[in-house]
Amino acid sequence: MIKFRVKTGVPSALSDWLDLVRGLAAVEVLLFHSYQLLFQEQLPGASYGTAIVYVYSALWAISAHGPAAVIVFFVLSGYLVGGPALVRAKIGKLNVVDYFSARASRLYVVLIPALVLSLVFYVSAKHLSGWQMFVDTHQHLQDGSKPASYSAATALCNALFLQTISCSTFAGNLALWSLSNEFWYYLLIFAFLSVRKTSLWAVLIAVIFFLFAFAEHSDSTGYHTGLKFFFYFVIWSFGTLVYAISAPILLWSVFFLLGLAGTFALFSTGLLAQWAAGDVAIGLVTAAAIVGIEYAKIPLPSFLHFGKETAKWSFSLYAIHYPILVFLNVVSDTPHDFTMGSIGLDVAFIVPCLVLAFIFYLLFERHTDAVRAWLKDVATRRPSQQVPVSLKLPADGAANKNILSLQTSKSSEEKSSKLLR
Repeated sequence: MIKFRVKTGVPSALSDWLDLVRGLAAVEVLLFHSYQLLFQEQLPGASYGTAIVYVYSALWAISAHGPAAVIVFFVLSGYLVGGPALVRAKIGKLNVVDYFSARASRLYVVLIPALVLSLVFYVSAKHLSGWQMFVDTHQHLQDGSKPASYSAATALCNALFLQTISCSTFAGNLALWSLSNEFWYYLLIFAFLSVRKTSLWAVLIAVIFFLFAFAEHSDSTGYHTGLKFFFYFVIWSFGTLVYAISAPILLWSVFFLLGLAGTFALFSTGLLAQWAAGDVAIGLVTAAAIVGIEYAKIPLPSFLHFGKETAKWSFSLYAIHYPILVFLNVVSDTPHDFTMGSIGLDVAFIVPCLVLAFIFYLLFERHTDAVRAWLKDVATRRPSQQVPVSLKLPADGAANKNILSLQTSKSSEEKSSKLLR
């Protein structure tokens, strides 16, 4: 009844749904950070008019799920990366060069320019007249600006976890932090899958867990950074298991219900914090939704097709939106009240982030395939193969048919490979 998959691939209907959810998750994180920085996650009090209270309550209800969107992002990442890696390892086709060239091109092509841009916006914001007032009114930034956060240990943690020292000031940058998590999850899952081949991978696993513990020890803000690195890896693995394991839908349903019941029981007895129980529940529901859509083969409605295109540049949106929002908040240089005008200001923050993310995609993210090919060439120490300009096809009809079949098969494999990036 329960077995491992024997080949990789994502059904086209499910792929459309995953693209839509990935795009919506990135936009939700943008909305959350926009409201967080502009209104400090607050709602107007009783002194405001009923209309204002209703409008801002609706805005907060829409934009308050940024942390939940990151959990959804982790499960989808585990499904699209960890799951195929597990299947390939099971059938003996997990290639280190192919795996890491895909992961490095996917992550670094976007993340390194994003870190540079983050630093530029940070330095620019610090030199504006509204910087100090902005920091004073945002406690999470104020905590990150304490001298203790610039210790050598924190600087080392920021470097190891793909951040810059400025990110300790951008304490609320959940999106950039989640991208740095993803790199270590890619590395850790590959080490787990390869440890049976050589004990050196066990050393790498030990080093990564040491880094998690070191990050937790060096976290002076109380955010439990290192603990959450490991905790979210477990949730990330939900997607990996859902991809790699085939089981009847009733068995999956029982598993998810037991998982939710167990999470609630641990929370009720005080063994699991409220935030942790909520995150596990979101992870289980996301994994269950993936299984349900794959089983039901529900196609994405045509009126939602435009939304799945956002997935193409959602990675760029995750990477660059937060420092832009901080900069624009500092530029505004005034305390933000709950008025209709402030809603317009919020929109004025969101639109440039969306536009710049799309430009960022055009400049960097869409070139990941070319970078991946270059990395593979460097790693294998071989020049790129030249594609012949023309081929002399045999006159035999059967031979022509075989060539066409081969080309169709190759095109199908390439399409399946792109879905897993």
